[in-house]
Amino acid sequence: MIFRNIAIAGALAVASLAAQALDLPVKSINGRRYYYYEVHHGDNVLALAKSLGISRDQIIRFNPGAADGLRPGTMLYFPYEDFASGKATLSHEVKRGETLFGLAHRYGVTPDDIIALNPGTDSGIKAGTVVLIPVRTSAVEAEHAAAPNETPLYIPEPQPVVAAPNPEPATENTTAEDPEILLSEYDSEADSVSMRAATIAVVLPFGLNDETPSKQAQLYTDFYRGLLLAADSLDSEAADITLSVFDSAHFDRNDPAICNAAVVIAPENSGLMRSIVESMNSEAEGYVLNIFNLKDESYLNTPAIVQANISHEAMYAKAYQGMRERFGDMRPVLLHNNTGRNEKSAFIDYIRSKYIADGIAPEELAYNGTLRSSDLDRLKASERYVIVPSSGTISEFNKMSHALKAFRADSGTAEIEVFGYPDWTAFRSDARDMLHAIGATIYPRGFFDPDSDKAAARP
Repeated sequence: MIFRNIAIAGALAVASLAAQALDLPVKSINGRRYYYYEVHHGDNVLALAKSLGISRDQIIRFNPGAADGLRPGTMLYFPYEDFASGKATLSHEVKRGETLFGLAHRYGVTPDDIIALNPGTDSGIKAGTVVLIPVRTSAVEAEHAAAPNETPLYIPEPQPVVAAPNPEPATENTTAEDPEILLSEYDSEADSVSMRAATIAVVLPFGLNDETPSKQAQLYTDFYRGLLLAADSLDSEAADITLSVFDSAHFDRNDPAICNAAVVIAPENSGLMRSIVESMNSEAEGYVLNIFNLKDESYLNTPAIVQANISHEAMYAKAYQGMRERFGDMRPVLLHNNTGRNEKSAFIDYIRSKYIADGIAPEELAYNGTLRSSDLDRLKASERYVIVPSSGTISEFNKMSHALKAFRADSGTAEIEVFGYPDWTAFRSDARDMLHAIGATIYPRGFFDPDSDKAAARP
């Protein structure tokens, strides 16, 4: 075991004891027990805190929405284990660049341990917020005595992270309907798929040893969290999934978990992908799955590498086909922000040429900074249009979506539809609501099997 001292000035970490057991009913949610309270008319945070015998900060910590006030009928939840056991915790102030996975590794706990004490962190942590970290007994009872202004911290020895046979879902299910999505169909070669045991190794740059993880490391961590959800879903369908996870910055490619894996999810580094292939046991008949490097062509001469993405050109062709099937002869309006990112310009150029070849002249609409409803006044009320943005980023979406919403709401204007990018499927909260408001149709990088049992069960 390795013990390290972290000064409070470097990371706010103060040992504290949770409150006594709450006089509230208990329910189980996703395998965990929670005290719960239904907000009544006239309740406020301060009065409720006094009534429950806890602090205002504790209510808000476990129920972030309470910071904006309490609404009658809403439910407040408090982790049973935290309030019933009186176990010690640490308070950690999140710094810019820190991730849930990185904090869990740093304090020698699991991401689920942190999520259990801090509801809402399953969707990410923000700089400046304070999260509770459970204190491990081994850390508290360490022989090393911390200085008065320091807290002992247990750092586990480097080892693969193996998912539990039945990992808890990292996010709650939502009943909100997604914006309408164009989905590519594929022909199933069999009427049913036989589920079997699978060993999966994940080798990605999580940046666990970095003082401040990069944005890329955070994105890979988010991917890992999603993978855990997928593994949990498969496990519930009688598939036996063994998941081992490694940081690509420091791992042994000859580790048995990698050599004997059925699938290795590799980083975008082409050389590292080929190196992993060379170390894999040929008798295991495993392969390396390339999800992140769209331009890598190693699969052309290395059968053990599978490219999960089709080329941009092929994707553009399918997207254009989907647009014509969905929008017919609606005239495309190609947006361009003169001061924006416009990172989808290659796709815009492609569909512009395709529309022109099909005898439909696109409308080119350029604007400066923020799109205004008046910018759309040039669209004839007698025609029907499909709006095609030149960026898939949320910042650019926010600069144009309000004008599109207002334009659609005006009955005296032209009828418009909005074409969306795969990037938009990650939108949450207000941006997600705006997708509904503007009637966005998203074309994702995915497939839909209409003959599957799950598809047949959908209304």
